[in-house]
Amino acid sequence: MYKGEILLKRKDGHFKAGFCIVNKDLPDLIQETSILHPDEHAYYKTLQFDRRKTSYLLGRIAAKNAISELLITKQAVQSISIQSGIFQFPVVKYVQHQNIQVSISHCNNFGAALAFPEEHPLGIDIEKIDEHKIDTMKSVICDEELTLMENHFLPVLIACPIIWTIKESLSKILRTGLTIDFNILEIESIEKVGSMYVSTFRYFSQYKAFSCQIGDHVCSITLPKNTSSDLNHFWNAIANSCNIVN
Repeated sequence: MYKGEILLKRKDGHFKAGFCIVNKDLPDLIQETSILHPDEHAYYKTLQFDRRKTSYLLGRIAAKNAISELLITKQAVQSISIQSGIFQFPVVKYVQHQNIQVSISHCNNFGAALAFPEEHPLGIDIEKIDEHKIDTMKSVICDEELTLMENHFLPVLIACPIIWTIKESLSKILRTGLTIDFNILEIESIEKVGSMYVSTFRYFSQYKAFSCQIGDHVCSITLPKNTSSDLNHFWNAIANSCNIVN
């Protein structure tokens, strides 16, 4: 497990976000169920299938540890509950004296979460590169978006999950999830900056996304366009969790 802080810089002030990266299978995750709030534990007990148990615990463990990075007053994370909104977005409850929210993503045994003050929204999505998912991803990607990626000489196998995570991370800020028409989330521009891809949106010009391929995973973070941030610590945490030596 890797966690830490991300500094979000703006002209009118700075904010802090917390992050946590978890790469564990179900037996190891079960050892950490003490981190759950009683309401979360009751829900966990209703889950019947190992895959659903794994995704639930990955999300909650990553989110609780990300939140702990931002807590000003000493508070046990077991007293914090992460519930679901009507469109299944996470809602943080019972944090003392702060308004903290989270964005959560998981795939297979890999979970990632960002915790942030509600004044400064963030969205995250992570996907494993998988040729069996390409057709599904292409169904919500327009030709213009694929052309943007071709300009960076990226094969479809890499381009599609990058575009998918960009769009889904924006949908998490909007708190719609997959209920939104992905065409509304159309990407307008993609620029290569170092090891990252920086994207802007056609219809949501107030946001941008940072994306990075790390091994066989792709991760995107969407944030307000006028915020600057050094994400090297975060990308390195993913690489370390994937046992990738930089």
